[in-house]
Amino acid sequence: MKLIVKYRLSLQMFVLALFLYSCSESEAPVSDATNNQARLNFLVSTTPKEGVLTKGNDGSFSSLALYIFNKADGYCEYSELIPEFTPQRLQELSRSVNVSPQTKIIYAIANYNDPDKAFSIPIASNLTMEQLESLTVSGNGFNDNSILMVGKKEVPINSEYVVAEIPMERLVARLDIYMFKNQGLEQSTVTVTSIEFVNQVLDTYANPGSMAMPATARLQNVTFPITENGTLQPMPSDLSEIIPANANASFYTYRNIVSSGKPDASTPYIRITALFNGISYTYRGYLTDQGQTANKYSLLHNTVYRVMAMLDHPDNQLIIKTTPYPWTVVSSEIGHEVKEGDYLLRPFNGNDTGATTGVVQFPYIWNGEARNETSYADYSFSLTAPVGAVWTATLTNGLDFTFGTNGSVAGTPAVSKGIARDAAYEIKIGATKPWNGTARRTLFYITVDGVKLKINPLQNGTRQFPGDNDTDILISQTEYK
Repeated sequence: MKLIVKYRLSLQMFVLALFLYSCSESEAPVSDATNNQARLNFLVSTTPKEGVLTKGNDGSFSSLALYIFNKADGYCEYSELIPEFTPQRLQELSRSVNVSPQTKIIYAIANYNDPDKAFSIPIASNLTMEQLESLTVSGNGFNDNSILMVGKKEVPINSEYVVAEIPMERLVARLDIYMFKNQGLEQSTVTVTSIEFVNQVLDTYANPGSMAMPATARLQNVTFPITENGTLQPMPSDLSEIIPANANASFYTYRNIVSSGKPDASTPYIRITALFNGISYTYRGYLTDQGQTANKYSLLHNTVYRVMAMLDHPDNQLIIKTTPYPWTVVSSEIGHEVKEGDYLLRPFNGNDTGATTGVVQFPYIWNGEARNETSYADYSFSLTAPVGAVWTATLTNGLDFTFGTNGSVAGTPAVSKGIARDAAYEIKIGATKPWNGTARRTLFYITVDGVKLKINPLQNGTRQFPGDNDTDILISQTEYK
């Protein structure tokens, strides 16, 4: 069976973990809300919508600063600085935080911990929302390992359980230069010896919503020498090999805004040096002046520019065609398919008695001692695809039964809702009231986009869990005897 799922997302994996943190610099911060009534689960994601836009490590991060503010008064309920991820870089990070029931503003700054970056205010856990919005950053160059990314998201806290995604924006543009020669030069040897990017910008505002440049922004020229594979081929008709890994040169820059729409001394362009049959020639060309009416001559942040540059006759011209691609994270206003092999429900640790029998008790006996609380039917549930699909567990009798929140693994809560990821979730179901001699039952099922999943199918004529159909599991409260 295939289920068509429509969803809006910015993420591949979603890890509901850890109770966190306050606006202090303690090693183990906690949420500082004084009226915690909701659980905010959010995912910071840099996973690109188009994987082919990533080059090197510019789609991941090695450090992260996180902040949660009340929108109304700017009060910081949570902050966390992670100066280094080990043993590897990340494309996503999730957090589960107790918050008060006011609309929140979430800020995230990725790759902030870089000796080549200087912020107008040093990144610290006690920065205010106003300070974050006015930050500027400076550097002396760019490296794919430390591309600065910022995410900002307003999140209404309108229920006890809120899921949010924080898509990150790269504060740089990247230019991928692909060099070819005109078809008419098939018999000529044309070799590129260097590509120079003129007016690379070294300073920017850290607010992703800004379209301005600092008045004191510094510019520099960067030359990429072509020491191998510089001999050009004719412009191909098949562009399938036009991918970042095959670019002759790539450059990063902070946004360069030409507000007048006319070239000036700060306008970015490329200068190419090439040999035609052993004779050196130099060409120059603007990057975004091919009929654009918006942002003409400018380079915008969070954008990859595919620059197809073709050298014509040495006495003629450099022909440039530039295509901008938004460097957006995984998006979705599209349909995706959930297949039965994408999800699996099992007893927690493979043998939980409550899950396999569908029986919970209140009170119950543990290691010979009576406990005046509920036992649980404990499950492990995984949904691995499609990326960003949201699942929800439901009980038909929410008066007599409830989902537990204390996970079996310290620091990891049990949940009743989540987003597709590789790791499994824990789902716990217990009774809300002590046994009084009255039979109590509920059905438990899981949906994606409102459609039930087959979590209890027939296998060789039997079902793994109590129930009489593929989608519902029967949970019963009984008296301990």
